[in-house]
Amino acid sequence: MQVSLSGKVAIVTGAASGIGLAIVRQYLDSGVAGLVAVDIAKNLPEYFSVSGYGSRLKYLSGDVTQEETSRDFTKMAIDNFGRIDVLVNNAGINVVKALHLHTPEEWDRVMNTNVKAMYYAARHVLPVMMGQKAGVILNTGSISGETGIPTQGAYGPSKGAVHEMTRQMAIEYAAHGIRVNAIGCGTVDTPLVTRSALDSGDPKAFMAMLEDNHPIGRIASPEEVACFFTYMASDLASFFTGSILMMDGGYTAK
Repeated sequence: MQVSLSGKVAIVTGAASGIGLAIVRQYLDSGVAGLVAVDIAKNLPEYFSVSGYGSRLKYLSGDVTQEETSRDFTKMAIDNFGRIDVLVNNAGINVVKALHLHTPEEWDRVMNTNVKAMYYAARHVLPVMMGQKAGVILNTGSISGETGIPTQGAYGPSKGAVHEMTRQMAIEYAAHGIRVNAIGCGTVDTPLVTRSALDSGDPKAFMAMLEDNHPIGRIASPEEVACFFTYMASDLASFFTGSILMMDGGYTAK
């Protein structure tokens, strides 16, 4: 079975590294007609400049915590490709601390990046999808949104909000032909996890703990997660909406 995104136009936030970067590659390789990649980094990795994706790929450097960025990536998609079929809310940050150790600034930064940015995106992308009477929104969730994990003080609550926003939007916009789901990732080998390991003070022990906590005995690669995001964006997943799909190596089954 071949998963195809032929003819679809997508927006992917947090696109310059980790899961987001893998999703961009998978979507383009799956035949997406156009893709707007969004990240706070100034540029996508150099790989994309010689990849042959050409005019199918546009890049916007912007901070998703600012509503202007959502306005800009929506306009970029419409101006270049004429529609928006898929929105992937993937941008996210973590601060590895217990709740009482977070500064108010850290709390706001996590919540604004992981949650409020989804609201901004919804304000601008949903009216386009409603006008089309079709669309798919995929949100990057987490095991931290389903179960308590030490040192996930703001991150856990932020991902819990992502999961509930997914359900809310699915119910709110189902009548408009819009499907909304979240992929609740276990630990994935990304720069975010690497930074968290370094912040822990004992990276080796931190990574061993993460691997041991997943019954499957390892953490995920960004590429295997991106494969599932590709399936969920395709017409093959047409009966999924309002779901928090745990792709976590058995973590939340314990």
